[in-house]
Parts: sequence; C-alpha cells; structure tokens
Amino acid sequence: MGLSGGLTRRLSKLRAMSAREIATRVAYKATLASEKRAHAAGTLVPPDYLQRNLTGEFRSGNWRAALIASRARAGERFFASVREQDALRRLFDGPFAAERDSCLREAALAKERRFEFFGGSYHYPGAIPWQDDPVTGKAWPRVYHAEVPVHGGDVGFGDVKHVWELSRQQYLIDLAKAHFIADDAQSLAAMRDLVRSWVAGNPYATGVNWACALEPAFRAWSWLWAYHLTAPRLDDDFHLEWLQALHLHGHFIARHLEHYSSPYNHLIGEASALYAIGLCLPEFSAAGRWKALARSVLERRLPEQFYEDGGTSEQSTFYHHATLGFYLLSALLGRINREDLSSQVWRAIERGLEFSMQMTMPDGHTPEIGGADDGKPIRLEHLPLWDFRPYLAIGAVALGRSDFKAVAGRFYEDALWLLGSKGLTAFESIPAEAPSTTAVLLPATGYFVARSDWSARADYLCFDAGEQAAGMRTDSVPNSMHGHADCLSVVLALDGRRVLVDSGLFAYNCGGPWEAHFRETAAHNTARIDGRDQALHIGKMAWSNSYRATIEGSQAGPDAWAVASHDGYARGPEGVRHRRAVCLRRGHYAIVWDEFEGAGAHTLEINYQFAPGDLAIVAPGLATFQGAADMAWVSDQSWDASTHHGGAGPDEGWICPSLGVRVPAPRLRLMHRGPLTRTVLVSVLAAPAASGLARLTIDSNARVIRVAQASGADLVTLDPIRAARP
Repeated sequence: MGLSGGLTRRLSKLRAMSAREIATRVAYKATLASEKRAHAAGTLVPPDYLQRNLTGEFRSGNWRAALIASRARAGERFFASVREQDALRRLFDGPFAAERDSCLREAALAKERRFEFFGGSYHYPGAIPWQDDPVTGKAWPRVYHAEVPVHGGDVGFGDVKHVWELSRQQYLIDLAKAHFIADDAQSLAAMRDLVRSWVAGNPYATGVNWACALEPAFRAWSWLWAYHLTAPRLDDDFHLEWLQALHLHGHFIARHLEHYSSPYNHLIGEASALYAIGLCLPEFSAAGRWKALARSVLERRLPEQFYEDGGTSEQSTFYHHATLGFYLLSALLGRINREDLSSQVWRAIERGLEFSMQMTMPDGHTPEIGGADDGKPIRLEHLPLWDFRPYLAIGAVALGRSDFKAVAGRFYEDALWLLGSKGLTAFESIPAEAPSTTAVLLPATGYFVARSDWSARADYLCFDAGEQAAGMRTDSVPNSMHGHADCLSVVLALDGRRVLVDSGLFAYNCGGPWEAHFRETAAHNTARIDGRDQALHIGKMAWSNSYRATIEGSQAGPDAWAVASHDGYARGPEGVRHRRAVCLRRGHYAIVWDEFEGAGAHTLEINYQFAPGDLAIVAPGLATFQGAADMAWVSDQSWDASTHHGGAGPDEGWICPSLGVRVPAPRLRLMHRGPLTRTVLVSVLAAPAASGLARLTIDSNARVIRVAQASGADLVTLDPIRAARP
C-alpha cells in the first residue's frame, strides 16, 4: 500500500469514529506516554508495591501476617468446588475417574515442562525463555509492551500466538487440580516454580506477554483457578509473591482495556478477569474500583456483543463461545458473591446458549466458522477443541433448561468445577427433553440450521446467509473482524457423518497465502466470481467493501429450506448477483441450488470442501465421498470439475481443525467460463443407498437428478421451486 493510500484509509477510519471513541483513544495515548516514562525510570513496581496497594486493614500492623492469614478465607469468594475437596475427591474416584486420569496425565506433562498446543509439543528441561518464540526460538524484543510489534504480521520472530499460548499458563490448572484431587505434592511444587519462573522472566509491562491486555486476562484466570485450588497449602513467601503478581495483572488490565481497538471477545475477556480479581481479592485497595469498572464494561458494552438471536457479532463460532464463556464465568462468580450481574446479562447468556445448542452438530461439535484459536475461557478439562457442550450442561443447571441438558448429553467436568457437587445433583434432577424444533432461522446472525432429528445419526445442514460481521462497511473504510468472506457457505452432515466442512483458520501471523487463504472466499463452500473475494481483503483480519446479505425466505419442517443472496459481486456495470437455495430433504439428502445473474463474460467457481477422506469423480456430474455421500450436479451450462487433496498450496485441499494445524481433505471445484445473463447449477448430496443400488443418477439432456427412494424416485431439476421449495 502506498503512503497516500495508507493515509487515506487512516483518515477515513478517523472520520468513522465517534467523539467518545476519539476521546478514549486520546486519553489512552496519554496513559501510554506516562507509563512509558515510568517504565524507563524503573519506577512502575517500587519495593513496597504490595503493601502500598492493600486496604487500610492490611496496611496497618503486621500486614504480612494478616495477608498470609487471608488464605483461609480465599475459597469463600470463588466457585463452590474449591470448598468441596472431600466431595470432589469421591467423585473423581468414582464417576469422574476418567477425568481424574486425564488430569494426572496432563499434570505429569506440565511437571516435565512439556507443553502441547497448536499441533506442536515443546519441552523445556531447563529454564523457560518465556519471551522466546517456541517454534523459531527467536527472542521477542524485551521492550516497553506497547512497542513490541505484535500486530505487524510476520515480523521475523514467529507467530505471536505461540509465545502467548505458553504464557497463558492454563497448564497450571492441571497441576493445581492434581494437588487438589490426588494430594500430589510434586504438582504443587511444579506449579509454584512455573509461576515464579514466569514472573521473573516477564517484568511488569515489559515484552511480548504484556503486549495485549487479553493475555494477562487469560493468565489471571489460570492463576485464580490455581490459587484458589491450592491456597491453604501455599508457603508464605510464595503466597505474597503471587498476590503481588495478581495485583499487577489487575492493575495492567484496568489501564489497558481494549475499549475500541478490540471491543468484542478481547474487551469482555479483560473485563471478566478484572471483575474476578476485584471480587476474589478484596485485600487490594483497588478491588472495589476494579469491580465497578469491569461490571460497567460487561453491562454497558453488552449490546455490542450479541445479536437478538443469540449469536455474537464477530460471526465466529469459536469466539462466540469465548465471549459467552467469559460472561458465564463473571455471572456465576458475581452470583456467588451476591453481586449478581444484570438481568440483561443473564438473558444474553441464555440466548447465547440457545444459539450454541442450535448450531451443535450430530457429533456434538460446533461448525468451525470464522476465526479461532485455542483460547477457551472455561477449560478445566481437555475436550476436543470444538466441543462446547459443557456450556450447555452449565446452562441447564443455571437456567433450568431441559433442552440444554438433552443436547449436552452429560454433566461435564467443566460444569462440576464451576457448579460443584450440588450442580451435579441439580443436573441429574432435570428431565432431558430434546428441543422442540428441527429447523430454525437465526435472522440476525443469518444462519439457517436444519436437521432430521436431535440424535447422533441425524442429517444436519447449516447455511450461512449473514453479514461478514456486525458493523462491516460496504465502502472503502477498513474493518478488522474474525468473520470470513463466506456468505452462502454450507456445512453438511448425513446420517451423523460429516460431509461438507468449513476449512477453519491456519494462522494469524505467519504471512503469505497460508495465513490469508482460510479467511477468503475460496476456502468456503460457496461461489467466487472472476477469482475475487466477496469483500476486499486488505490483509490479516482487515477488510473493506463488504457485502450485504439478504435472506429471501425459509421454511421449517421435515423438508426445510432457505433462500438467500448477497451483493458482493453485484457492483459495477458487469456485476453478478449470486443467489443460493438449500434444502434438507427426508431420505438423507440435501439440495444446493445456485443462480447467477449479471452481464458480461465471467468465470464462475464453486468450491465444496469435504471432510477428510477419499473423494472421486466417477462420471461426468457425479462424485462419491468415502462411502459417506454421493454427489451429483446438473446445469444449463457446462462446468469443469476437478478435485484437490493435500496439494502444494492452501487452496488445494486442506482444512485446519486447530490453529497451526493443517490436515489434507478433498476439495471439489466446479468452474464455468463464458458470457453470462443467467445460469443455474443444482447439486445434490445424498447418503449412499443401503441396498447398494445407485442413489443418484443424472439425465443431462433433461437436466434432472434422480434420487432413489424406497417409494420411488425424487426428481431434482433446475427449477428453484422444485429444487428448494418442495
């Protein structure tokens, strides 16, 4: 980007800001300038820092003894489980024995200083260089935190997500749990050593691990869990050291809340951690002020976080659960301390859980839509990354919802730690009742979800017909969001088996095509035109000229359907409008009907990303996938078909089930080139016929796909009424 172009975009962003945002940003610049001077002078953390930041009760007399004695009351303000050691030990010796074994395995790795994340394993038999990238081994600059170049993409040190993940210290929870449920003294010692090592290696406000306020927030939650699980057994000196470190985290978060730079899951995560520190550590003189500030953020900024249908405005299913998880932690902890958050917060939590329930696939996972990393606010157990059913188990008890219990399936360890043994008893007393509907339109987020039933063998279809993210602009003013350019994309399971999947996200900061591709349109089960994205990808999370989506109609019921379109390609004299209809039919098959209308000559491209397995084109217009599905397509024009599986580039058959992890998976690409006024392509994906007879057959002359049924054959034509609206 040229200098003038960059200046123009910065000016356009400035013009788009409210007066309040400008004032907040100016005040924050002043805070940074003052803090930087104190950092350079070495006065940020004076020798008597902890004593001077205690309440008057603790500052007078023998403050050390008083603060040490406060350990005995620590559990009163945290989650009930930390006060139920005997009851939880019995549960972990009984119905949660498998979770006990998992905890001890994870704790054993942490004791050896072996850490696994983002598909890698990192071993530190000696001192841990906390500010070195775990992958490249390169040291991030040990400078004032605001000067660490963490937002510049690939700046030569490595993907900052790796060094951050190590310093979130969620493995401390496994060590603390191992001590709590199995009286493992070695885990307690390892936890203490890892905390001391981190504090020594990361001076306050110095280096990469302070460069984003969400990182101290995640770390603070890890520390709060570990502290409250082990407080009665901490030695005096370490207890005081850890309290000082926790105060510094609260102090930092309060000064560096990302009010406008990242006002969604980041801001809510930061406020959640600050609220918890204020609630749980009233010994700090700032505790009341921090609680009030954090509560103000959690309540005042609530309308920006969730749509009316429960989804979060970032249009990312992972970050939906990040924001929802932080709110759940805060609301439950506030209730324990008799400082309940507003009824509006609880209503938003319930809507957010309803959204999560509706999106849950037959295998219990959530579709991998939008940006993601491994940052789970509620992570007391080690489940697959995309399994968020513990949230529903928690919601079943907190909100008395039978449908949440039915979809959760069981009471998870995460729920046990948050709700305690009484939560388990309450969960068991709630009747499990499957949700009453099998198809739902979520009009604000734009998702249409249909399923044959709520069993693990269900057919399931999720149709993304919403905006890229809330607030995305159609002009050249750039926005940064976790939402991808994936309008009209489809996720599909048949007979409980995944067929079409979202390709996920590979990296945030590696640079090049492997970082960019998985955000762009080509990575999703939708259409590209002339090699363009539906919006203009500026780089990383930044987009401009986003699209507007229109849901044109939908119908619930056994043969549920929806129709939607977007204008991402429709601008200009030779623009093209893409309209798509989807239908989940009885008989284990789905229809996707695509219409393109416009002028001029164009290249039309539709990608279908399949789950890992074998995909083969077996005849013109006919493919088969891994014994899980057959696919047929017909059109009024000729389309070239090709398959790609684990090729050299990211667009040649790859999915990313976790950040930094790529797995080969087949992609079917259909392409048509030529003059365009109107053309239609219809695709059918069907579970194979149990009899072994051909399930899908094509009559190219009649442009009809026949779907074999026990009672005869359904005919799918290019007519949208016949295709999508039976």
